[in-house]
Amino acid sequence: MPTEAENVRRIVMALDTASAVVPAIEAAAGLALGLHAELAGIFIEDERLLRFAGLPFAREFGFASARARSLAPASIEYALRAQAEQLRRLLAETAGRLSLAWTLEIVRGEVPRSLLTRADASDLLVLGRSEYAWPGTHRRADPAQRFPALAAGPVGVVFDGSATALRALSISSTLAGVTGSDLTVLIPVTGTQTFNDLRQQAKQYLAGRTNANYLYLPDTEPGNIVRTARSRHFGVLLWPGRIEDLTPAQLSELPCPVVVFN
Repeated sequence: MPTEAENVRRIVMALDTASAVVPAIEAAAGLALGLHAELAGIFIEDERLLRFAGLPFAREFGFASARARSLAPASIEYALRAQAEQLRRLLAETAGRLSLAWTLEIVRGEVPRSLLTRADASDLLVLGRSEYAWPGTHRRADPAQRFPALAAGPVGVVFDGSATALRALSISSTLAGVTGSDLTVLIPVTGTQTFNDLRQQAKQYLAGRTNANYLYLPDTEPGNIVRTARSRHFGVLLWPGRIEDLTPAQLSELPCPVVVFN
Protein backbone atom coordinates (compact mmCIF):
# COMPACT_ATOMS: atom_id res chain seq x y z
CA MET A 1 0.00 0.00 0.00
CA PRO A 2 1.44 3.38 -0.97
CA THR A 3 2.12 5.84 1.79
CA GLU A 4 2.32 9.61 1.59
CA ALA A 5 4.36 10.11 4.75
CA GLU A 6 7.66 10.50 2.92
CA ASN A 7 6.13 13.02 0.51
CA VAL A 8 4.89 15.56 3.07
CA ARG A 9 7.37 17.84 4.82
CA ARG A 10 5.05 20.29 6.59
CA ILE A 11 1.39 20.63 7.47
CA VAL A 12 0.77 24.33 6.87
CA MET A 13 -2.23 25.60 8.81
CA ALA A 14 -3.62 29.03 7.88
CA LEU A 15 -5.81 30.94 10.32
CA ASP A 16 -7.14 34.48 10.09
CA THR A 17 -9.10 36.64 12.49
CA ALA A 18 -12.36 34.87 11.58
CA SER A 19 -11.23 31.26 11.97
CA ALA A 20 -12.45 28.69 14.45
CA VAL A 21 -9.02 27.59 15.64
CA VAL A 22 -9.39 24.41 17.69
CA PRO A 23 -10.75 22.12 14.92
CA ALA A 24 -8.14 23.46 12.50
CA ILE A 25 -5.30 22.89 14.95
CA GLU A 26 -6.48 19.36 15.67
CA ALA A 27 -6.83 18.53 11.97
CA ALA A 28 -3.35 19.87 11.23
CA ALA A 29 -1.83 18.17 14.29
CA GLY A 30 -3.46 14.86 13.39
CA LEU A 31 -1.98 15.03 9.91
CA ALA A 32 1.42 16.02 11.27
CA LEU A 33 1.36 13.11 13.72
CA GLY A 34 0.23 10.54 11.18
CA LEU A 35 2.59 11.71 8.43
CA HIS A 36 5.58 12.51 10.68
CA ALA A 37 5.60 16.07 9.43
CA GLU A 38 6.24 19.48 10.96
CA LEU A 39 3.29 21.57 12.10
CA ALA A 40 3.59 25.07 10.63
CA GLY A 41 1.02 27.67 11.70
CA ILE A 42 0.44 30.90 9.80
CA PHE A 43 -1.66 33.59 11.47
CA ILE A 44 -2.86 36.01 8.80
CA GLU A 45 -3.77 39.47 10.02
CA ASP A 46 -6.61 40.65 7.81
CA GLU A 47 -5.35 43.81 6.12
CA ARG A 48 -8.91 44.70 5.05
CA LEU A 49 -9.94 44.93 8.70
CA LEU A 50 -7.00 47.21 9.43
CA ARG A 51 -7.82 49.43 6.47
CA PHE A 52 -11.43 49.66 7.61
CA ALA A 53 -10.39 50.62 11.15
CA GLY A 54 -8.53 53.60 9.71
CA LEU A 55 -11.64 55.07 8.09
CA PRO A 56 -13.24 58.03 9.92
CA PHE A 57 -16.72 56.48 9.92
CA ALA A 58 -15.61 53.04 11.25
CA ARG A 59 -17.53 51.95 14.34
CA GLU A 60 -17.69 48.91 16.59
CA PHE A 61 -20.47 47.83 18.93
CA GLY A 62 -19.83 46.87 22.55
CA PHE A 63 -20.80 43.28 23.30
CA ALA A 64 -22.45 44.14 26.62
CA SER A 65 -23.68 47.68 25.93
CA ALA A 66 -24.56 47.31 22.22
CA ARG A 67 -23.42 50.92 21.86
CA ALA A 68 -21.45 52.20 18.89
CA ARG A 69 -18.00 53.66 19.44
CA SER A 70 -15.13 54.72 17.21
CA LEU A 71 -13.00 51.88 15.91
CA ALA A 72 -9.37 52.82 16.55
CA PRO A 73 -6.58 51.13 14.57
CA ALA A 74 -4.60 50.78 17.79
CA SER A 75 -7.34 48.64 19.34
CA ILE A 76 -7.36 46.37 16.29
CA GLU A 77 -3.58 46.01 16.46
CA TYR A 78 -3.86 45.09 20.15
CA ALA A 79 -6.58 42.51 19.44
CA LEU A 80 -4.50 40.95 16.67
CA ARG A 81 -1.47 40.62 18.96
CA ALA A 82 -3.66 39.01 21.62
CA GLN A 83 -5.09 36.51 19.11
CA ALA A 84 -1.63 35.65 17.80
CA GLU A 85 -0.38 35.02 21.33
CA GLN A 86 -3.37 32.82 22.10
CA LEU A 87 -2.75 30.85 18.92
CA ARG A 88 0.91 30.46 19.90
CA ARG A 89 -0.11 29.01 23.27
CA LEU A 90 -2.60 26.60 21.69
CA LEU A 91 -0.05 25.41 19.13
CA ALA A 92 2.61 24.96 21.77
CA GLU A 93 0.20 23.01 23.99
CA THR A 94 -1.00 20.73 21.19
CA ALA A 95 2.46 20.16 19.72
CA GLY A 96 3.95 19.49 23.13
CA ARG A 97 1.25 16.96 23.99
CA LEU A 98 1.85 15.09 20.72
CA SER A 99 5.65 15.62 20.55
CA LEU A 100 5.45 17.54 17.27
CA ALA A 101 7.89 20.07 15.87
CA TRP A 102 6.07 23.33 15.19
CA THR A 103 6.47 26.91 14.06
CA LEU A 104 4.23 29.97 13.91
CA GLU A 105 4.55 32.80 11.41
CA ILE A 106 2.53 36.01 11.61
CA VAL A 107 1.88 37.78 8.32
CA ARG A 108 -0.42 40.52 7.06
CA GLY A 109 -2.57 39.88 4.02
CA GLU A 110 -5.48 37.74 2.89
CA VAL A 111 -6.24 34.03 2.58
CA PRO A 112 -5.46 32.29 0.25
CA ARG A 113 -2.88 34.63 -1.30
CA SER A 114 -0.71 34.82 1.81
CA LEU A 115 -0.82 31.06 2.22
CA LEU A 116 0.16 30.23 -1.34
CA THR A 117 3.26 32.42 -1.19
CA ARG A 118 4.53 30.51 1.86
CA ALA A 119 3.81 26.91 0.86
CA ASP A 120 5.61 24.60 -1.53
CA ALA A 121 4.73 21.39 -3.33
CA SER A 122 5.71 19.16 -0.38
CA ASP A 123 3.28 20.88 2.01
CA LEU A 124 -0.30 20.06 2.88
CA LEU A 125 -2.51 23.11 3.43
CA VAL A 126 -5.16 23.25 6.17
CA LEU A 127 -7.62 26.16 6.23
CA GLY A 128 -9.69 26.85 9.31
CA ARG A 129 -13.38 27.44 8.67
CA SER A 130 -14.54 31.03 8.94
CA GLU A 131 -16.31 31.66 12.21
CA TYR A 132 -15.71 34.36 14.76
CA ALA A 133 -15.08 31.91 17.59
CA TRP A 134 -11.78 31.93 19.40
CA PRO A 135 -11.69 29.50 22.33
CA GLY A 136 -11.99 30.81 25.87
CA THR A 137 -9.68 30.04 28.72
CA HIS A 138 -12.02 27.31 29.96
CA ARG A 139 -12.28 25.32 26.75
CA ARG A 140 -13.22 21.64 27.01
CA ALA A 141 -10.38 19.24 27.78
CA ASP A 142 -10.55 15.46 27.76
CA PRO A 143 -7.29 13.73 28.73
CA ALA A 144 -8.53 10.45 27.27
CA GLN A 145 -9.07 12.01 23.86
CA ARG A 146 -6.25 13.61 21.90
CA PHE A 147 -8.52 15.17 19.27
CA PRO A 148 -11.82 16.07 20.96
CA ALA A 149 -12.86 18.68 18.41
CA LEU A 150 -12.68 16.14 15.57
CA ALA A 151 -14.25 13.22 17.42
CA ALA A 152 -17.86 14.19 16.70
CA GLY A 153 -17.63 13.94 12.90
CA PRO A 154 -16.06 11.72 10.25
CA VAL A 155 -13.09 12.52 8.04
CA GLY A 156 -14.40 13.28 4.56
CA VAL A 157 -12.43 13.02 1.33
CA VAL A 158 -13.39 13.84 -2.25
CA PHE A 159 -12.34 11.08 -4.66
CA ASP A 160 -12.46 11.32 -8.45
CA GLY A 161 -9.84 8.74 -9.37
CA SER A 162 -7.08 11.24 -10.16
CA ALA A 163 -3.52 10.92 -8.86
CA THR A 164 -4.13 13.79 -6.43
CA ALA A 165 -7.33 12.13 -5.22
CA LEU A 166 -5.42 8.90 -4.55
CA ARG A 167 -2.96 10.92 -2.49
CA ALA A 168 -5.85 12.54 -0.61
CA LEU A 169 -7.40 9.13 -0.02
CA SER A 170 -4.17 7.80 1.48
CA ILE A 171 -3.72 10.82 3.72
CA SER A 172 -7.37 10.83 4.81
CA SER A 173 -7.00 7.20 5.85
CA THR A 174 -3.96 8.10 7.93
CA LEU A 175 -5.82 11.00 9.58
CA ALA A 176 -8.87 8.85 10.34
CA GLY A 177 -6.62 6.27 11.97
CA VAL A 178 -4.78 8.83 14.09
CA THR A 179 -7.94 10.60 15.29
CA GLY A 180 -10.09 7.47 15.63
CA SER A 181 -12.66 8.90 13.22
CA ASP A 182 -14.82 7.28 10.57
CA LEU A 183 -13.88 7.85 6.93
CA THR A 184 -16.43 8.95 4.32
CA VAL A 185 -15.40 8.95 0.66
CA LEU A 186 -17.37 11.37 -1.52
CA ILE A 187 -17.46 10.34 -5.18
CA PRO A 188 -18.89 13.18 -7.32
CA VAL A 189 -19.62 11.68 -10.74
CA THR A 190 -22.33 11.38 -13.35
CA GLY A 191 -23.68 7.84 -13.63
CA THR A 192 -23.83 4.92 -11.22
CA GLN A 193 -21.44 2.76 -13.24
CA THR A 194 -18.67 5.34 -12.93
CA PHE A 195 -19.43 5.54 -9.21
CA ASN A 196 -19.15 1.76 -8.85
CA ASP A 197 -15.84 1.73 -10.74
CA LEU A 198 -14.36 4.52 -8.59
CA ARG A 199 -15.67 2.97 -5.38
CA GLN A 200 -13.97 -0.31 -6.27
CA GLN A 201 -10.74 1.55 -7.06
CA ALA A 202 -10.87 3.31 -3.70
CA LYS A 203 -11.66 0.09 -1.84
CA GLN A 204 -8.68 -1.65 -3.41
CA TYR A 205 -6.43 1.28 -2.58
CA LEU A 206 -7.54 1.28 1.06
CA ALA A 207 -7.56 -2.49 1.45
CA GLY A 208 -6.19 -3.52 4.84
CA ARG A 209 -5.91 0.05 6.11
CA THR A 210 -9.31 1.61 6.69
CA ASN A 211 -12.97 0.75 6.44
CA ALA A 212 -14.83 3.55 4.72
CA ASN A 213 -18.32 4.64 3.77
CA TYR A 214 -18.81 5.61 0.14
CA LEU A 215 -21.25 8.31 -0.89
CA TYR A 216 -22.44 8.96 -4.45
CA LEU A 217 -22.84 12.61 -5.44
CA PRO A 218 -24.67 13.12 -8.76
CA ASP A 219 -22.63 16.14 -9.85
CA THR A 220 -19.18 17.63 -9.38
CA GLU A 221 -20.18 21.16 -8.36
CA PRO A 222 -18.16 22.35 -5.33
CA GLY A 223 -21.33 23.76 -3.80
CA ASN A 224 -22.87 20.28 -3.66
CA ILE A 225 -19.79 18.94 -1.92
CA VAL A 226 -19.92 21.77 0.61
CA ARG A 227 -23.60 21.09 1.32
CA THR A 228 -22.84 17.40 1.80
CA ALA A 229 -20.03 18.20 4.23
CA ARG A 230 -22.51 20.27 6.23
CA SER A 231 -25.27 17.67 6.24
CA ARG A 232 -22.85 14.89 7.21
CA HIS A 233 -21.20 17.00 9.94
CA PHE A 234 -17.64 16.32 8.81
CA GLY A 235 -14.85 16.95 11.26
CA VAL A 236 -12.44 17.72 8.40
CA LEU A 237 -12.63 17.57 4.59
CA LEU A 238 -9.76 16.65 2.26
CA TRP A 239 -10.17 18.34 -1.12
CA PRO A 240 -7.88 17.08 -3.92
CA GLY A 241 -7.72 20.39 -5.68
CA ARG A 242 -6.52 23.96 -5.43
CA ILE A 243 -7.64 26.62 -3.00
CA GLU A 244 -8.86 28.61 -5.99
CA ASP A 245 -11.46 25.90 -6.70
CA LEU A 246 -13.38 27.10 -3.64
CA THR A 247 -14.90 30.56 -3.46
CA PRO A 248 -14.65 32.56 -0.20
CA ALA A 249 -18.40 32.03 0.27
CA GLN A 250 -18.01 28.26 -0.04
CA LEU A 251 -15.10 28.25 2.39
CA SER A 252 -17.20 30.16 4.91
CA GLU A 253 -20.05 27.64 4.49
CA LEU A 254 -17.87 24.63 5.24
CA PRO A 255 -18.59 23.23 8.72
CA CYS A 256 -15.02 22.09 9.22
CA PRO A 257 -11.37 22.70 8.32
CA VAL A 258 -10.45 21.82 4.74
CA VAL A 259 -7.18 20.26 3.57
CA VAL A 260 -6.12 21.22 0.05
CA PHE A 261 -3.18 20.09 -2.04
CA ASN A 262 -0.69 22.65 -3.29
